[in-house]
Amino acid sequence: MRTKQVLNWLCAIAFAVAPGVEAGTRFFTAGGVVFDDGARASGAFLYDDVTHALVGWNVSVEGGGDFLPFAYMPGDSTGKLNTSPVPMVVFKSAEAGIPTRGAPPRRNSHHPVAAARRRRVDPDRPGRRRRLGQRRVPQLPAGRRIVAGALLETSSPALAFLSEAIEFYHAGFDHYFLTANGDEILALDTGYFKGWARTGEKIRVFEAGSFNEAPVRPVCRYYGLPSAGLDSHFYSAIPAECYRVNRDFGTEWQVESGNVFQVALPDRTTGDCPIAGVPVYRLFNHRPDANHRYTTKSAIRTQMEAAGWIREGYGPDAVIMCALPPPLD
Repeated sequence: MRTKQVLNWLCAIAFAVAPGVEAGTRFFTAGGVVFDDGARASGAFLYDDVTHALVGWNVSVEGGGDFLPFAYMPGDSTGKLNTSPVPMVVFKSAEAGIPTRGAPPRRNSHHPVAAARRRRVDPDRPGRRRRLGQRRVPQLPAGRRIVAGALLETSSPALAFLSEAIEFYHAGFDHYFLTANGDEILALDTGYFKGWARTGEKIRVFEAGSFNEAPVRPVCRYYGLPSAGLDSHFYSAIPAECYRVNRDFGTEWQVESGNVFQVALPDRTTGDCPIAGVPVYRLFNHRPDANHRYTTKSAIRTQMEAAGWIREGYGPDAVIMCALPPPLD
């Protein structure tokens, strides 16, 4: 997989308010959208008939072949309505493109659409090889085509759901693992995956399907293959970093998801979190098995650094993410 893709959703409906219909915010969901490679697009967006603008979205496209998964939200993308040549809602993310030296990332695009089936899904850039530092990106594939699906207007509300990412530890591996997925938590708690136990630490986050404004972003997750001596996981809320893991270490690390949960990003210069945000610190074990630990506690960070772990993040305090504050008693 070489590229994250940016979603252009071609809508087979007119967005102008019909006579006699009260204007307002309308909620659209993707129903059963499938590409010819088996990948799916899912999610929803809110459209305001008064301002003719998108006011919220959470749309995910699965990976497959040479396409990385990506989740489009206001924190990592823009959304707008185009009316010509057909009604089209366009989601774009500069961070989802190819990072190039001395220039902003190039954008890519594709067009899943039920009404224009068999339309090509073409990367929005030349297909030639392009130098990226000392590495070369091969020519992109021909693209995807939509084979099924529909865009549906529903009455479902767009909500943000709170969750907790629970930390587990494996003494045999000396590895930490973080998950907000209920099925994974159950499997770890019941011993389906042997050797793991809760540490008692957790980070408050938003669930993957939540509707949120910037600076909240989806978190990607990679799995380091045991065959590469890793058997570890890596998380990032930075699309360009998610891309670089695949670009530079794609044979050792497999992307599992573009949206396992949601957090806010700190200011990349100061490391400051948004108001009420809780700093999350990332520490690297600096070993060939490449494990990271994520914590909101500076005391734990100090303890890990004393054991040889290295801090990674932004600003003088090296903050990598911003979690939700604890609930009020």
